[in-house]
Amino acid sequence: MTSFKDPDYQKADFKRILIIANTSDLEKRQKLETKMVEEFNEIGVFALESYNLFPPTRELLAQDKIELLNQNGIDSFISIDVGESGINKVTVPVTRTTTKTKGDVSVYGNTAKFKEKSTTTYQGGQTYSKPWADYETSLYDVTNGRMAWIASSHTGGNAYANFNTVMNSYCSEVVEKLVEDKLVKKNNSKYWLVERKKFLEFAK
Repeated sequence: MTSFKDPDYQKADFKRILIIANTSDLEKRQKLETKMVEEFNEIGVFALESYNLFPPTRELLAQDKIELLNQNGIDSFISIDVGESGINKVTVPVTRTTTKTKGDVSVYGNTAKFKEKSTTTYQGGQTYSKPWADYETSLYDVTNGRMAWIASSHTGGNAYANFNTVMNSYCSEVVEKLVEDKLVKKNNSKYWLVERKKFLEFAK
């Protein structure tokens, strides 16, 4: 992940963040926003999925969205652009073969027959699938609409990974990078639990 912070945000401390995944795939949007929210909650920062604030069943004007942001005290939002993704096929070359031969002898009267069976095992030769995905992530200041931070990333998994693994790794890295770039701070309190409960009850 490569990131850049706007020089005007050297002393920023965003506390209430909305997560927006820009994809028409509703399942992917829900999973991505939910996982990012979980990562922020883990460090004690209040975050909210955009599908909870801007339900996909409603057509909201820009002014309506701004009002909702202000009503809920959202001071920033993260916009996630999902780029290309795919699977790399990697084949491990065969490095050694081992052949074992076993035999059975059958005796019928004065005649003996020998039947052998050979088994060959290979070391290497397997093909693995490694998923990957590209993302561009931007953090915006709600008070003035300015972009405070931007990052591009390439996330790849190992032979045992799937796309959920890639997504989880990406979300974790975004939060770690925002802490490292001093745009959010870790908080040991669990105030966000109360705040989130209040919002969800109000949303009903």
